[in-house]
Amino acid sequence: MKQAKQYRFLQQQQHRFTFFWEDRSTAPDVPERAYFYRWAWQAFKGEYRLANISIVLCDEAEARQLNADYRQKDYATNVLSFVWDDEPVPEWCHLPPTLRGDVVLCPAVVAREAVEQGKDLRAHYAHLTVHGILHLMGYDHQEPAAAGVMEALEIRILNQLGYANPYAEDEL
Repeated sequence: MKQAKQYRFLQQQQHRFTFFWEDRSTAPDVPERAYFYRWAWQAFKGEYRLANISIVLCDEAEARQLNADYRQKDYATNVLSFVWDDEPVPEWCHLPPTLRGDVVLCPAVVAREAVEQGKDLRAHYAHLTVHGILHLMGYDHQEPAAAGVMEALEIRILNQLGYANPYAEDEL
């Protein structure tokens, strides 16, 4: 009986969440695909019933080029988010909204930051994945009030995943 319930949940989850993951980086110690799936699911499931998300890991040269092309910043960054701008759903259509987008992570930058900040590498990947998904959902940290909302969500989601507050050291 317990297995049947779990199986139905997994079927429903797979129907609700289309997930593409690609590791184009040469970095060692990258978490497995299943971790990124779990982190992304936990980030969006409270606000979206459906999602179509890609997570791509790339080397510093590609991350730098993407950051320059899309943000006009000439350095490799840890995470970039790209929302898919689809046509709006017609009013007569009663389908739930679908979160669609790409999250690009640079493992070399993520690993360097984890060492510099004294953070567990997997926890840092979890934080940046959640951070990227929240950007897809429309959250940002440009203004202090918006940053507070986004950080509170990140802390809550990471806590649900079993990770410590990623901002705890910043508050000391």
